Amino acid sequence: MQRTDQPPNVHTLLTTLADRLVAKHATKAVTERLVLAQCLVVADTTYGHGAAAEAAETALVATLPPILPGDTRDTYATRLRLIATGAVA
Repeated sequence: MQRTDQPPNVHTLLTTLADRLVAKHATKAVTERLVLAQCLVVADTTYGHGAAAEAAETALVATLPPILPGDTRDTYATRLRLIATGAVA
């Protein structure tokens, strides 16, 4: 679990989110509902319940790229990883 007195590391959270999206059914379509639910899981798993997790979830959601027509979980995860490295997707 991360220190809760530090701002969330969005790059690490994006990578963790990408890993979760491709862990199962990587070729299935990605949906906003799935991505938002996984943001909550990643934040809670990383920071526990509370204000730190809420801040992490908010920061993570704010950095998400739009889901494009035809995006699979794998293609969306690839864009998340690019953003995590500082690239613009």
